Amino acid sequence: MAETPRRQEGLQRVQIGLTGLAGVVLLVGLANIVIDKARIDDSALPPPTVPTLELNAVAPKEPLAELGVQPAPEQAPVVPDLQPDPNLKKPMDQDLQPPEP
Repeated sequence: MAETPRRQEGLQRVQIGLTGLAGVVLLVGLANIVIDKARIDDSALPPPTVPTLELNAVAPKEPLAELGVQPAPEQAPVVPDLQPDPNLKKPMDQDLQPPEP
């Protein structure tokens, strides 16, 4: 069979197409290997650590007070009007009666 220029051109196009297809398959395979290797390396790493309080630190008794939302009981403001008068000698909730002789 005589090689015609048209037949040679067709074979050359098929060769170029197959070479391009093989190159794409190789690139996809290489990318897959790299991604699998990255996943294996990620699973070998320990999980990320979260900063925590010191081991000797005491847990807060009033977390809202530490945030400034609510005053702690020892820091509660004292209203002076509600405190008894220090100069008061006897209770004032009793009726005043004259002392009996």
